[in-house]
Amino acid sequence: MAAGPAGRLGWLLSCGVLGGILAINVAHELIHKPGRLEPFLGGVLLASVGYVGFKIEHVRGHHVHVATPADASSAPLGRSLYAFLPRALLRNAVAAWRLEAARLRARGQAVVSPHNELLRWNALWLAMLAAYALGFGVAGALFFLASGLVAAASLEVINYVEHYGLRRRETAPGRYERVDHRHSWNSSARLTNWLLFHLQRHSDHHAHARRRYQVLRHHDESPQLPAGYAAMFLLALLPPLWRRVMDRRVRAYYDGPASPLTPRGAGAPGSAGTP
Repeated sequence: MAAGPAGRLGWLLSCGVLGGILAINVAHELIHKPGRLEPFLGGVLLASVGYVGFKIEHVRGHHVHVATPADASSAPLGRSLYAFLPRALLRNAVAAWRLEAARLRARGQAVVSPHNELLRWNALWLAMLAAYALGFGVAGALFFLASGLVAAASLEVINYVEHYGLRRRETAPGRYERVDHRHSWNSSARLTNWLLFHLQRHSDHHAHARRRYQVLRHHDESPQLPAGYAAMFLLALLPPLWRRVMDRRVRAYYDGPASPLTPRGAGAPGSAGTP
């Protein structure tokens, strides 16, 4: 084990961030795919960091409600990362349970039963936690829990970067225009795209969720981040700098008659273009 408190903390943070990249990010690719094998493998990866609700909420919740107030992973303009993060972690966990409960009730099945996917993945996570405790004692169990929390938090930091300030046009009360490549931030930074399986081409991913990462496309007309995810992750940790860089980009993207938020048929620029 790394010597000293600073070394231990660094080891924990490193393992947690890597868990976010190599477990959650890879799982993100797998859970969107058809069939049973790839989503199953994605669920196993998510269980390894304890963020099992992501398998349900991300596909059935986030991709439905992205860029609307109903999505906990879409931060509104002006909300800091530190106000966003606990809210996203809690609301997404609750949303996963509600979505799975609604699915089971629609099928006439008991919510607390072997049919509940969320309970099955949590059981696998508990088995992994028990294995860590048996193999490495209390310290091993605590490390497993803490590194998983860091991994989940890292994922939600990326969600913050991917969706900050963006909103879909409301076409009727509670109804929104269809999701497309205008509703997520895009980045063409080559190295980070290679390292993150083209996650930065997030605009195309939301437009075509089942498209494999190898063929995700870059859209020039999508809102563009000023740097790759590595730099934006660090920038998000510093809210005053983040807002200085990003708020004007959000406003510029929504400024004028071509704004994605301007009501259809409107021709004059004005306040409707600003979220």
